[in-house]
This record gives sequence, structure tokens and C-alpha cells, in this order.
Amino acid sequence: MHLFIDFGNTRLKWCLIKLDVVIGRGSITSIQIESKLRTFDWVSISSIAICSVADSKMTQNIFFSCKNLSRPDCEVKEVHLEHLPLWFSLGSTPKTEVGQDRVMAMLGAYQDSSSYSVIDAGTACTIDYVVDGEHKGGYIIPGLNTARIGLDKHAARIALEEDYAYSKNLEPARSTQLCVEHGIRLSLIAAVQRAIHASPWPLDRVTVTGGDGEWLCEHLLGPVKLSHDLVFQGMRRFFYGL
Repeated sequence: MHLFIDFGNTRLKWCLIKLDVVIGRGSITSIQIESKLRTFDWVSISSIAICSVADSKMTQNIFFSCKNLSRPDCEVKEVHLEHLPLWFSLGSTPKTEVGQDRVMAMLGAYQDSSSYSVIDAGTACTIDYVVDGEHKGGYIIPGLNTARIGLDKHAARIALEEDYAYSKNLEPARSTQLCVEHGIRLSLIAAVQRAIHASPWPLDRVTVTGGDGEWLCEHLLGPVKLSHDLVFQGMRRFFYGL
């Protein structure tokens, strides 16, 4: 059984694969990591792959936690962008200026001789373009919750509640709470839709992933496809060529 870990800005996402079949997936908040990791069936895990955009100390802690919990013959590997497959290139994008999770998502969506965009709607919403296996650049904008936090922090008279109720039509609202919620959702949709339609390259397809990906996908026009496990698919290709 292979354990894949995607360690992001706010949580750890994991996926267990056995014989090419996903048998479990989930996410863990940063304060639960130590206790939740101990509940895994470590005896059955033969390899562990880690992709992290967290700081080096936290990444190191995850690495050694997995090393200590796993059986002695279990290999623990980390993503290093110096070892990209021959069929994919970052082009002129510096390896230090792009998150590992963004690159793994691009690998997960890759198809031969095609132009595509990957949109990862999470804490930040990242938009990347790939043409014939080469990264051409992208955008990073605040995700829904990041936008909420920013407004809550900097607009003293806007006291946001934990209930993020909204109308699917995102029509002009009456209450402050709904005005904010509809506004940030509408702005995210507009920015992503603009990035798709104003792409400098004709896009064969657009793949959407991330925690808010399913909601976002419902509001986008064009050749848009949802993929829940895109980062893990990319990690499988990176480490095992699958």
C-alpha cells in the first residue's frame, strides 16, 4: 500500500493506494497531525511520498514522523523539483518560485502534445498554463476563505459569521454577510473565467481541483473538468511513472 501526502498551507491531505485503487483519502488540520497519523495502518504501508509547501521545519517533522511510525523497510520520499520527468519542463519558471503542489497538479493533468490549464482552488487559487509539456506561467489569487479573512480583518464594521450560506445564483444581496459571500465568490469566478478565456494559448482543456474546486467548476464555462486527486495523480507519475 502506498501513502501519498500533500502538506499544504492549512492542512495535510492524504491518499492511500493499493494495486492502483484508491482505498482511502482524507485531510488533517495542522493541530491534529501527530495524533491522526498514529491511527494509520502503518504495517501495511510499503512506501510514503511527501509533497510539501509548508516551511522546512514542519516538512522535516512530517518526514521524521512518517519515518518513525512506518516499518523499517518502508521508503519515505519527498518531491524535489530538480528531478522532473523528461516529458515535463518548467521552462523559464524558477524551481524556487513555484510550489511543489502546483507542479504535481500540472503533472497529474498532463497529456501528450496538448495545451491545458490547471486551476487549484484552495487557500490560494492558482492558475497555471502548460503547452506541450512546458509551464508557461500562471496566476495566484486569494481563495474564498483567505478573502473572507482579509475582509474580516481589515474592515472593522464587517463582522463575518461562520455560516457561509449563499445563493447559487449569487444575485445582489441585502445583508452584509451575503453581500460579502456573494462578492468574493463572484470575484473568484470572474478572475478564473477571465484567465481561461484570455489565455495567450488556445486551451484544449481546463482541469479544476482543490477544496473549492467542485463549487467553482459549476460556475465556469468552457472545456472544464473536475479532478479531486490531481496532486496525488501527479505524485504517482513523478515517483512511479504511472
